[in-house]
Amino acid sequence: MERPVLRADGADNVRLLAVSFGVTVVGTRLYLSLAGWPQIGGGDYHIAHALWGGLLLLVGGVITLLWSNAWVPRATALCVGVGCGLFIDEVGKFITARNDYFTPLAAPIIYVFFLAVLGITVVARRPPPVVVEEPERRDRPLVAALARIERALLPRWLHRLVLILATVVLGLLSLIGLAVFVALAADDSDVRIVLSRGAIDPVALRPVLLVASLGETIVGGLLLLSAAALAVGRDRLGVAIGRAGLVIGLSGVNLVLGYLDAELVVAVVVAVVVLELVVLGLYHRYRSLFVVPVMRSET
Repeated sequence: MERPVLRADGADNVRLLAVSFGVTVVGTRLYLSLAGWPQIGGGDYHIAHALWGGLLLLVGGVITLLWSNAWVPRATALCVGVGCGLFIDEVGKFITARNDYFTPLAAPIIYVFFLAVLGITVVARRPPPVVVEEPERRDRPLVAALARIERALLPRWLHRLVLILATVVLGLLSLIGLAVFVALAADDSDVRIVLSRGAIDPVALRPVLLVASLGETIVGGLLLLSAAALAVGRDRLGVAIGRAGLVIGLSGVNLVLGYLDAELVVAVVVAVVVLELVVLGLYHRYRSLFVVPVMRSET
């Protein structure tokens, strides 16, 4: 029996799947809340969005089986991520006798599932790169010109400084969850938690609040560790920790916050998601420009 062979871009594709999964669940909840919880169908029938998720899962499988183009893995990751998001968003209906879409237990289930998916991206080791001669591309001069402009406007020291500042800000904001977690862990009856919709019951939503606050604390700690590593010149470690923290925040913590309060998603989480995606892109470029070349020279 042959051993499984890892794809060179396998971890990146699974990471794309996880992020698209989280964004889909938050986006679905946001849309349904703003639209007044509409339903497709009428009378005795209701076409749940879990069915559309199953259709996308089927499309992703068919694409993989039919074609072998370079775009297929990413297209499959998007189809599977969005399809899983639409499907698992209705997990509350499947685990409760009364088909409760809003049951608080749904958020921890989704959160644990995504941590497992993200764990795959962390432990997956990339095979050694294979050097392949690429055919001449017509857009190569344009790409080279853009690369020169990027190096001129964003040299390494400035790129690192922007990453450190942005990571510190996001890390400190995320550590607000530490105060919530400590208050909940203390089981103080006087604790009141107020969101945009007003005060919520910390007893009824205790599992969700614990997961959200603990997740925010972990993300904040990882981001501050990343900033510290970058500040002392440990670029490889800092980039790895920072990317891990952002991916957990995007695919897990923000997802749970969306379950707590849809209006909170509109006011805060969407803006934070955009900022986290921008910082994640900066991490990716920093790694590609300054970390990967050093790793290759060492080998």
